[in-house]
Amino acid sequence: MHSFRTVVCVLACALWSACQEKTVPPSAATQTASEPVAPKVLATSAPTLPAAQPPPPSIPIAPPTVVPAHIVLISFDGTRPDIAQAARMPTLHAMAREGATTWTAQSIVPPLTLPAHTSMLTGLAPEDHGVYWNQWIPAFGPFRHPTLFMLAKAGGISTAAFSGKDKLAYLFPTGSVDHISFPAPDPSDWMGTNIFNARRVAAQATNYFAVHKPRLMFVHFPDADFAGHYHGWPSAEQFAALIECDAALTQLKAGIEQAKATNVLYILTADHGGNGLSHGVDRPADMTVMWIAWGAGVRGGHLLTNQVTLPDTAATIAWLLGLKLPANSIGKPVNEAFQ
Repeated sequence: MHSFRTVVCVLACALWSACQEKTVPPSAATQTASEPVAPKVLATSAPTLPAAQPPPPSIPIAPPTVVPAHIVLISFDGTRPDIAQAARMPTLHAMAREGATTWTAQSIVPPLTLPAHTSMLTGLAPEDHGVYWNQWIPAFGPFRHPTLFMLAKAGGISTAAFSGKDKLAYLFPTGSVDHISFPAPDPSDWMGTNIFNARRVAAQATNYFAVHKPRLMFVHFPDADFAGHYHGWPSAEQFAALIECDAALTQLKAGIEQAKATNVLYILTADHGGNGLSHGVDRPADMTVMWIAWGAGVRGGHLLTNQVTLPDTAATIAWLLGLKLPANSIGKPVNEAFQ
C-alpha cells in the first residue's frame, strides 16, 4: 500500500511539472549558443525615393550666321561617291573642293529611291515615315507627313521641285509646293523608265528660276541610277550618265547666275549607291553617298569630320530657313559645314 502511494505521488509530480513547461518553437530548438536568435524587426513603411529628375534641357543650336536667299537641293539619284570621284565631273568636283564635303555620308535602310528621298525631305527614319515601297502606288493614298516643302510653303517661303522620276511626285501632293515638274505618273512603270533626263530637268528648273526665283528648290537627276540598273554600278554607260549629270549641274548653276540671284546655297547629295545591277541592301556600296554644301555661308575647302546621314539634309535646310521639323525627326543640322 505504501509503495502504491509512492508511485502515485511520483506520477502526480511529473504531470504537474510538465504542465509548467513553455512550448518552444521547433526552429528555436535547433539553435545553438553560437547562433543567437535575431531580434524581431518591426514593420515600417518603405522609404520615400527621391523624385526622378527631368533630363537636362538640350542645348539650342545657334542660328546660322549667314541665311541664304536661295537654297537649291540637288539629288544625283544612284550616284555612288567613289564612282562620282572617278567620273569626269569637273563642276561637281570643283564644288566639292571649294565647299564643305564628305564622301562617306550614309543613306537609310532600305537604300531605295522613294524611301531615301522621303527621309531626305522629312528628316524622319523609315520606321517613322512608313515609306518602304519604291513605286508610285496610288492605292496607298497621299503622303501624310510634313516635308520641308510643306513646312516652307506654310511659312510663306516660295518653293519649286523638278524631278526626273514620276515616283517622287508622291512626296509633293497637291498644294504642298508652288510649282512641280515631273513625268506624268504611271502606276505600271515598275522599272522606273518613265523619266526626264538630267539636262531636261535642269532646263525646266532654270527656266522657272529665271522668272520666279523660288527660295527653296529641289532638283533631281535620275541618269546614273537608270544607267546602273541597265548596265551596272559601275559601267561605261554609267560614267557617261554622270558626265550628263555634271553638264546638267553646270547648266543649272549658270542659269541661276544669269538670273542674277545672289546668296545662293547648293546642297548636292544622292539617295543611294549600288552594286552590279541593283541596290537596296544594307551594305557600303548601297548606303554610302556624297554630301556637299557650296555657296552662301559655307566653310570653304572643308572636309566634314562628323558623320552625316540623309535625314540631316532636311534638318540642315530647316535650320537655315527657321523651320521646325517633327519632334521624332532623327536629322541633325550639319552646322559644321557653315561659318
